[in-house]
This record gives sequence, structure tokens and C-alpha cells, in this order.
Amino acid sequence: MTRAAAAVDNRPVPRLDHVMVLLDAETHRAIEETGFLAERLGRIKVKKADSSVAGQYSTLGIAGRSTLVELFGAEMPGSAPLSGGLVFSFEEPGSSPGARALLDATGTVRHHHDLVRRVVEGHEEPQPWYHLINVDLGAGNPLLLFLNEVTPEYFASLGAVAEPDGAMRRAAYLNAVLGRPADPASLLRDISGVTLLVGADRAAALAAALAPFGWVPTEGVEGTELVGPGLTIGLRVGDWPRERVAEIHLDLEPGAWTDDVPAELVFGPTSRLVFTGPTAATWHFA
Repeated sequence: MTRAAAAVDNRPVPRLDHVMVLLDAETHRAIEETGFLAERLGRIKVKKADSSVAGQYSTLGIAGRSTLVELFGAEMPGSAPLSGGLVFSFEEPGSSPGARALLDATGTVRHHHDLVRRVVEGHEEPQPWYHLINVDLGAGNPLLLFLNEVTPEYFASLGAVAEPDGAMRRAAYLNAVLGRPADPASLLRDISGVTLLVGADRAAALAAALAPFGWVPTEGVEGTELVGPGLTIGLRVGDWPRERVAEIHLDLEPGAWTDDVPAELVFGPTSRLVFTGPTAATWHFA
């Protein structure tokens, strides 16, 4: 779905913001110590946060133009054991109410909305920072699905500039926070796909939650794929011991490839990054 198509049918468009993955300590440390990631792959973001929703936590992020891989090296914040998640953003202002209305209209997709506020210097009252829609994917769910919309106040506080029509692009956010990509460009362009290992009920819940926004399920060789704007979510349905993110598929910047890029980077016992050619790579998690 293009931005133009979204404007025609007037549906809010959730675009991938970042993918969260919980790693064991050894793997997380190996990734932190791999200089190639900061030198060549993408912009690095280390985040230490105290969230009213998630509590205290820290992460390591690797950013492309508009999307981010976010790696947790300890238990992810939350009331139940988590393994990872998908976070989407609405770039067009005012999308969150429409998104909630679409989810409500299904009659089956449960969700919780919160307008997260932050204490800001110079303001007596906490300021609205972002709308959070937390989609309920069922009992015992280890995978988060968030649909977020930042406020103009938050966007401006970062020094990010909105489009003339008010759209708050994720690329502008990352450029404000991390600076523009290096020249010559970093290898990572953006996340193009995610493979999830899930049970049948979780797969159905994910499909139902994204269907109101125009995500189309298709049957591929390896299972069901949910296809949306700029992203394909592969659902590998089975009786897995742990539902989780198994792969993140990366598009690479045209022209950024050089012959010294390794074919594969191994990070401890449970993760490896495989460069399948000058235009694509897959990050595997076990």
C-alpha cells in the first residue's frame, strides 16, 4: 500500500517502527562488541528508559533509514515473560483515534489505549508524548504488538521537522535523534520482513489485528505471510516451545556494498547475521 493509496481509502497506515528481540546475555554482549555494526551496518542507539508502561530497561538499537532493530539483553519489561515484538507507527497526525475505531469495529480484537505523558522542563503539567495502542494477542502471549503515534510536542522536542501536511516521518525522527546516515551510506537501508514462530491462535490474532489496516494474508511456500506497507510478516505456525522472532530481513543500501563485507557474522550461540548479497541480509535468532 502506498501513501497515496492510503489517502484514498482514508485508513490509518501503521508502518513498521522497530522490531524487538530478547537475547541471552552472551549473545547481546557479542553484538555490543562487534565494531562492524556501528562502523558499517547502521546507526547505533543505546537507550536507557524509565517508562510508565514498561518500567526501567535498556536496549541496543541498529537503525536504517526509517526502521530499527532493538535488542534487549535481559528480561524485557512487562508483566509476563516476553520474547520480542513488533512496534508500528502512524506518521499522519490524528491516526490513533481512527485506528482504535477500526479495531473496535472488528468486535474481536481487544486492545488498550494510553496517552503517555512526560514531565518536561518549563511545563507545570506532564506533556502528551505519544498514543500507545497495545493489542491483546491472547493468553500467555510473549510477543508484543504496539501501534504508536507520537505527538507534535514530542516530535518538535527532538528537533525533528514535520512535513508540510503535518506528517511526522519516522526517518525525520531517527535523523533528529541519531544524526543522518554516514556518507558513504551505512549498509542498512531498512527492515523489509520479519519471520515469527507462533502457534495457530497467535497467528490468527496477528492477522485479525492487522486486517483492518489493509494487511493481506497470502499463502507462501513456508506458510502464511501478512503483506503490508513496506513489510512482509512470515508466520511459521507450529507447536513451538517458544513463540518468538526467528528472522529479520534487511534491505541494504544500493551502492554501499564493498568486497570486504563478511558473508556472515556470528554473535554467540543464538544469533547470526548473513549477507545474502549486495542488496539483502537476514538476521537469524535461535
